[in-house]
Amino acid sequence: MATYRGRKNDICRIVGFNIWGQPKCPSSKRPYPTGQHGPNLKDRRQSEYGEQLLAKQVIRRYYNLLEKQFRNTFEKAQRMHGNTSLNFLRLLEMRLSTAVWRLGYARSIFQARQMVSHGHVTVNGRVVNIGSFLLKVGDEIAVRDREVSRKLARANHYEGAAIPVYMEADVQNMKGKIVALPEREDFPKFFQEQQVVEFYAR
Repeated sequence: MATYRGRKNDICRIVGFNIWGQPKCPSSKRPYPTGQHGPNLKDRRQSEYGEQLLAKQVIRRYYNLLEKQFRNTFEKAQRMHGNTSLNFLRLLEMRLSTAVWRLGYARSIFQARQMVSHGHVTVNGRVVNIGSFLLKVGDEIAVRDREVSRKLARANHYEGAAIPVYMEADVQNMKGKIVALPEREDFPKFFQEQQVVEFYAR
């Protein structure tokens, strides 16, 4: 299973801000790339292509996808009816690994993917170990009913997670449910999905 093996903090340094909102992210104090020439790159002018590429990289890194997965998701959104950019974000947000992260069972999108692949999560009562599994409205996500799985969720203090409006959480039973499709206001404001559409339309 392919995944990013590098340092996560370097991603935020490259894009210039704290993508995941981590309290101790070094990009908060040093919003420029790593290395001795990093500070000189902070205010460098970018071409239109560079801006589109950066917008793509921000969203791709945020959801922890490799380029092939990201592009395939975009092409699937293009084939759907309606707004391509909104459909694209919805496909990314409705991945199982993202839902596990949103419900607070994992501290990060990276840990959420690992929890799913190690069989700690169920969907509608069945164990699913594929992070890219696409959820739909009405699906129920739960921590597997065994001590090792529940211990992980408790260690991450899932009770205090900020649950999105399109999900419902049953804190006591460690369950969550998709009750609606996310709208644009449910996504981070720094997303520039239209730039991604223009990037792939080149």
